[in-house]
Amino acid sequence: MPVTLDKTPRAFTVLMQGGTVRGVTLTPEADEDRELLNFDAYWGDCLDVFEVTAVDGYAASIRAIAAHDRATAIEDYMDRVGVTYGAARTVYRDCRTWARALTPEGRAYWLTDVLKSYAPLKHFALIEAMRENGEPTT
Repeated sequence: MPVTLDKTPRAFTVLMQGGTVRGVTLTPEADEDRELLNFDAYWGDCLDVFEVTAVDGYAASIRAIAAHDRATAIEDYMDRVGVTYGAARTVYRDCRTWARALTPEGRAYWLTDVLKSYAPLKHFALIEAMRENGEPTT
């Protein structure tokens, strides 16, 4: 009997705690079930909840980890600079646009410890762009 892998993207709910994936489940289709899952996970088990679209649970966990890292970088920027979430998110988007506009050589040129030390959000956006393009980050 032939086996075919279904590569259709589906909605997953990833439960995380402290940056570590604790569980991955298909997101319930009914709004009431989804809200109950989110409520129980967040308030009952103190877990962060990320809803992502992926082809399988492993890909969903990778996307959720990236979303968690992004949220952490934005919150860190908020704390360092003392701005609102909206302002920090705007700065992140600007940094991401800048990083995507660079050539691979330009991104490699900017990948320095100085950027990491003095502009960690810009460094984070640069690393994200490099990973998206399959470029080495070390």
